[in-house]
Amino acid sequence: MTRLALAAAIVILGTPSSYRAQTPAPAVTARGEWTAETRQWWSDDGEQRIQLTLRTENGTDRWGSGVRVAELDALPEAVFTGIANDVRFSWTREAGVFRFQGSFDRGRGSGTFTFAAQPAYVSAMAGLGYRNLTSGDLMRLAVIDVTQAYVRSLRDVGFQSVPLDDLVRMRIHRVTAEETRQLAGLGYKGLSIDDLVKFRIHKVTPDFIRSLNERNYRGMLAEDLVKMKIHRVSPEEIDQLKSLGYQGLTIEDLVRFRIHKVTPDFIRSLAERNYRGLGGEDLVRMQIHKVSAQEIDELKALGYSGLDTDELVKLRIHKVTPQFIRSIHDVGYRTISIENLVRMRIHKVDAQFIKHLQADGYQNLSAADVIDFAIRGPRFRRTGRPF
Repeated sequence: MTRLALAAAIVILGTPSSYRAQTPAPAVTARGEWTAETRQWWSDDGEQRIQLTLRTENGTDRWGSGVRVAELDALPEAVFTGIANDVRFSWTREAGVFRFQGSFDRGRGSGTFTFAAQPAYVSAMAGLGYRNLTSGDLMRLAVIDVTQAYVRSLRDVGFQSVPLDDLVRMRIHRVTAEETRQLAGLGYKGLSIDDLVKFRIHKVTPDFIRSLNERNYRGMLAEDLVKMKIHRVSPEEIDQLKSLGYQGLTIEDLVRFRIHKVTPDFIRSLAERNYRGLGGEDLVRMQIHKVSAQEIDELKALGYSGLDTDELVKLRIHKVTPQFIRSIHDVGYRTISIENLVRMRIHKVDAQFIKHLQADGYQNLSAADVIDFAIRGPRFRRTGRPF
């Protein structure tokens, strides 16, 4: 047997791998430009990533993705710290292969890329109902890694013929068949794609729902669950509120508490000053008007202790602050009532106004007289200057 015939026989038999016939590489279906940022950051799973941004040559499609470094074949270590020219690396996904060429300068890279879709993937996706995918569609599916198995898993939990844009959204936000099953087991069957995506965005997880069930918050609407997460209502805070005597609060109560910062710490600070058992509405009003424990202490030091919530709120509304009260005390009104302090503020009586009256010969006026002077008194003092 001649040497040429022997070589041909080896290829046919396929014995040594070096002589096997190579599968032709998929044809290039798209081209474009890329940029990269290799700043030191890691994903939740502890793997280092780099930020890749891709733009097709016609400029119509653009994607950005945090790619695990381990997924990039032949990426040299030099790209992270120094200068690397004529760098060539690739990124293989089920939908196709990206091949990159370019350079890096101290962690920032740029260059050109090609994308070659996998014919087997295109055929399989057509069988799953996604026919006539464009090169842009295929690149998008590759970047976010929409696999055939992922599509089939969604079909198994009732999502047949999901529109491509919705399929992409579900994958981006990591909606999974397993979590969908768990939600159904907790009473949330037939959730829409929008609901599932919102759950993922706001971290409404099966564990969160179970924790609420354990605290007798069962059968809540999907929108209420999302609302609780948006405003950071936590099971732990529900427990703390219960220990402070606030049990059986509605979802609306819990959300209002969070919006207005009625926290367990705020409630404790009031309880320490003998404001116990306040209604939820009073607590919210106090926080809306910024009644603080510190201000309650200052008012007490000025002789105003035991004020009820209405009085405290009224003082805040009319800006009767401890500083204002001290200034009024300093000009001789040390036993003035809350009502008169409020009336002074309403009629723009301050310490300077009182000093001007005293300088103009009006001594020993009562608080009511001063206020009456502000309302009905002469517009000009004897000095000729307006009040």
